[in-house]
Amino acid sequence: MKTLLVGYKAADLFERGKHGKKFTAKWIDGDVLCHTLDIYHRHAIEKTHHIRAVCSPHLPEGPWDLIKFKTGPKLISGELSLDMLQEIHRLKPAKFELEFVGKERDRNELFAKIRDDPDRVRDFGAKWPASVPGGEKLMFTSYPGCFCHRRLDEGGLALAEVISRDLASSPIPHPSSPISHLPSPISHPPSPISHLSSPKLLDMGCGCGLVGFLVKSVVKDISLVMVDSHSRAVEAANLNAANFNMPAEVILADNGTPARMDGTFDVFAGNPPYYSDYRIAEVFLETAKRALKPGGVCYTVVKNDAGLRPVQERYFPDVEVIRRRGYCVLKSLRN
Repeated sequence: MKTLLVGYKAADLFERGKHGKKFTAKWIDGDVLCHTLDIYHRHAIEKTHHIRAVCSPHLPEGPWDLIKFKTGPKLISGELSLDMLQEIHRLKPAKFELEFVGKERDRNELFAKIRDDPDRVRDFGAKWPASVPGGEKLMFTSYPGCFCHRRLDEGGLALAEVISRDLASSPIPHPSSPISHLPSPISHPPSPISHLSSPKLLDMGCGCGLVGFLVKSVVKDISLVMVDSHSRAVEAANLNAANFNMPAEVILADNGTPARMDGTFDVFAGNPPYYSDYRIAEVFLETAKRALKPGGVCYTVVKNDAGLRPVQERYFPDVEVIRRRGYCVLKSLRN
């Protein structure tokens, strides 16, 4: 039986035997393919269960004898659930099974939205404008699964404003959001990046490309490399690059940039997620440490610097905190 598993993670594919020992579930046999939206989950499934997995923004073409879809309000957004159900309907599998994690009421509401008009094709893409001082207004496109899909991420905007200000030949004022500096235990020399010709920026966890493209709207000659582990984010960033006529190399990866790029960047920009006790932030900062040239600058952003700052200080002892739009931008020089 040709089976497609959608929405499953490595931990979902275990069964427990005697004495609580875990093993790959017996129902996963035959011609099975796991689809993931995040490359991290593909790698985890392949490594843990040694079964085929694919990471892509859309479901692979069939024909499929069975499609099993796992979803629920605490797993993915309602929009993304509807989007995936819409794709499953288009593929017309011989059999479909839904594993819903949540209340029966929520499951019924989800099905009600597609039951009455199953052939309706909904566009779940979102568009919203953003700009930084000195740059043009850009109309971004985002997809379900991208961080801050339906709204502008204020933390990312704060990050873009600080970086574009530092890279510009002269400071660009922003009267509505003044920049103030917190005392730093160590004062480092002024960053040399404002004098760089054709600088190179790495936008880690780029999402739809908000930070990188906003910086490029001010610094026209900057080269952009963007990395995200989510295939929908990579799809959106590539689309925005084409729409803005701003070339960018967009990489789908869960472990930073490839080794060939080590020591080639002047600027690192990262908006790491807060969960997982900053373990993902450590991946960001490890990448920044090896990707930046000596004299390059690492910028990260967080709502409150109390958690992220000690982590960043392990990689870059000199951390300056810049307050912007209710967020803290952490700035460090690569020695």
